[in-house]
Amino acid sequence: MNVVARLVSVFLLGCSTLAFAAPERAAAENAKAPFIRGQIVVDEDSKRYPRSEVIKYLPLSGLTVLAVEPGEELAALARERRLGRKAMLNTRVQAFAATNDPFASYQWNMERIQAQTAWEVSTGAGIVVAVLDTGLNPGGADGIGCVVNPPDNDIVNQDSDAFDGNGHGTHVSGTIAQKTNNAVGVVGLAYGACILPVKVLSDSGSGGMADIAEGIRYAVDNGAKVINMSLGVSARARITGDPIVDPALEYAFTNNVVVVAAAGNDGFKRNVSYPAINANTIAVGATGYDDAIAPYSNQGAGLNIVAPGGNNNQDLNADGFADGILQEVYSGTEWGYYFYQGTSMASPHVAAAAAILLADEPNLSPSQVLDRLRGSALDLGARGYDSTFGDGLIQVADALGGGSSVSGNSAPQALFEYACVDLRCEFTSTSQDYDGSIVEYAWDFGDGATDNVAAPSHDYSAADSYDVRLTVLDNEGASDSVVQTVLVVNPSAGCIDADGDGYCSVATGGGDCDDTTSDIYPGHPDKGGRWGRDGLDNDCDGEPDNG
Repeated sequence: MNVVARLVSVFLLGCSTLAFAAPERAAAENAKAPFIRGQIVVDEDSKRYPRSEVIKYLPLSGLTVLAVEPGEELAALARERRLGRKAMLNTRVQAFAATNDPFASYQWNMERIQAQTAWEVSTGAGIVVAVLDTGLNPGGADGIGCVVNPPDNDIVNQDSDAFDGNGHGTHVSGTIAQKTNNAVGVVGLAYGACILPVKVLSDSGSGGMADIAEGIRYAVDNGAKVINMSLGVSARARITGDPIVDPALEYAFTNNVVVVAAAGNDGFKRNVSYPAINANTIAVGATGYDDAIAPYSNQGAGLNIVAPGGNNNQDLNADGFADGILQEVYSGTEWGYYFYQGTSMASPHVAAAAAILLADEPNLSPSQVLDRLRGSALDLGARGYDSTFGDGLIQVADALGGGSSVSGNSAPQALFEYACVDLRCEFTSTSQDYDGSIVEYAWDFGDGATDNVAAPSHDYSAADSYDVRLTVLDNEGASDSVVQTVLVVNPSAGCIDADGDGYCSVATGGGDCDDTTSDIYPGHPDKGGRWGRDGLDNDCDGEPDNG
């Protein structure tokens, strides 16, 4: 069988499959030279410009590199030229580290994050990356260059055969460490790294928190320096912690293991999925070929950074194939090269980037790895941190150079938790600032009331849903905001509880989603950890939480 005879595009979210014949040759190279987004170069002294706009001044050539809004480079050039100044795009160049992998030209994602330039410094050699997933199928012609298989790495079946009968784990592993420059197939970002497959998901692609917690500890105890988890609970469940997995994540962090997790594919804008939202992980959202946020990618509270995740509904580069993420996978009947999309595909780019950094600087802590990635990221939304892109799109070569933001300061990340009893709600900021400290809190409770402490209480006058906003300011003046919808109920208000579930109906002012059945409850924090197991509609979205 010729394993490079076809490319297959798989739409993970809808599980549809498209098959294509392999192209006879790579698509023609774009005639326009690539340039560094968000920058222009002017032949002027830096003193002519506000300090906040100057990235660097090059005294020998008399050139100044300026920061501009990504996508506004040509407009910025026109403004400078109207003032009689010489201005140009900062054309991107890179070392000639081209590989001979025949399908690498379809991996647009690697160019987006500076893979070839990074390879001149590091390929992740010697770093063990644990992939907590459906396992690994090692039988492909391209394959993974280095695989470590300690005993008992199949947590699901409690044996030593972490074989992937799904394909998801194999695809994720390929993005990290597919064999590269072997004249076969595709490339992997950290192709010098070793994959430690840890099977925590069954071949159906699902698993339990207990297996994930065990898998994290197993990975740490067996030499992993990076853990990738392209898995999680729906962001709509609004879970911010788990008593089973949280201690394992803390164990990884305290043992200097970088944990990377997918933000989730719900298209939810308020927060990312668990475990990505945990403070001891790097939460990764997904972008497409055009660097826009992918429509499925979760946003909001907890998001750190973005990486290519693909969009199989587009072919913006006109190469005849979907703009997904291409790796080698076994389809169930034969090996092929599959375009997948999802934050599951974005996360391993960041795990691979962490491996590349650690191979170059082994003593970096998880916090320092995140700082490098955040500080060097390509800013894609509003300037600085924003809830859509986090700190931006990873730039691996720039991260190897130490990483620096235009302002020299990364914005904080606003996060909060809450719990309500009747009309009284307790709020707690869980906000983070990785390169400084949070010095101010500004709460807007959605009913006209405000507060400025880290953990306020608030009494509402009526049962209703309220959009609560927290804005935080760090010690260098950068800020971030997050909004959550808080549902306040008042079961003691004397309304009629028709279904006997202890809550009154919305129509009578109490807050029950449906007062005709006791299987439908009002939205409220999941203190008992029941969501996904009790069959009830705790979050009031019209569907049982485990449906």
